[in-house]
Amino acid sequence: MKTNQDVWQEEYNRQGIPSSYRIDPSKPLIKFLSWIKEKKIYEGKALDIGCGKGRNSIYLAQNGFDVTGFDLLESNIEIVNRQAKDLKLPIQAKAKDVSTCWDVEKVSITIAIDIFCYKHITNKQLQKKIRSQLYHTLKPEGYIFISLASEEDGFYGPLLQQSTNSEEKIIVDPYSKISSFLYSKESLIEEFSDFFQLIDIYEQESVSPMYGKEYERKVINAIFSKKENIHLF
Repeated sequence: MKTNQDVWQEEYNRQGIPSSYRIDPSKPLIKFLSWIKEKKIYEGKALDIGCGKGRNSIYLAQNGFDVTGFDLLESNIEIVNRQAKDLKLPIQAKAKDVSTCWDVEKVSITIAIDIFCYKHITNKQLQKKIRSQLYHTLKPEGYIFISLASEEDGFYGPLLQQSTNSEEKIIVDPYSKISSFLYSKESLIEEFSDFFQLIDIYEQESVSPMYGKEYERKVINAIFSKKENIHLF
């Protein structure tokens, strides 16, 4: 039986989804970092959850941040760390299942980003563990930026009609066999409300290739900050 590492390695080899081959930073991240600079935040520690081959980690480091990146694949981590060394950038990438315990210092992270990683943790208790760890590691004045697919996305959305878990909004990519949750703005806000307060949320529409075919895509992007005086379990 294939492991998560196996199916993700196959996807990166196949290069069917944009994140498996793109080298430019995510456009929503560029917009978020511009907003961060408007807040007069120009440096600090950043966490890139699901860093892939490092395109967003590199952008964060080039813009003044000391970056820790997590990714499931050791092959991706080797690429990120090699690029960081070649470019002399402050990036430390680690092979890690993000649903397990993190080795990140508490209250040390200024910004944390998650670009299409959180949605692939298709277990609500494990997702809550991720949110709890984000809460623990984020500074009081820090921010989380998350980007994920809308349930109205042109590629993923129609898969809900075929899903055996449509009520839970779980779909399975028919090409990669990788599962994920889909969200509405309301469901994402509700899910993060246990530890975080919403700063901003918006939908982004574009046309993007998936497995060699163009689709109308809809992505939800959100910024959250820590709530105060949360009773942690």
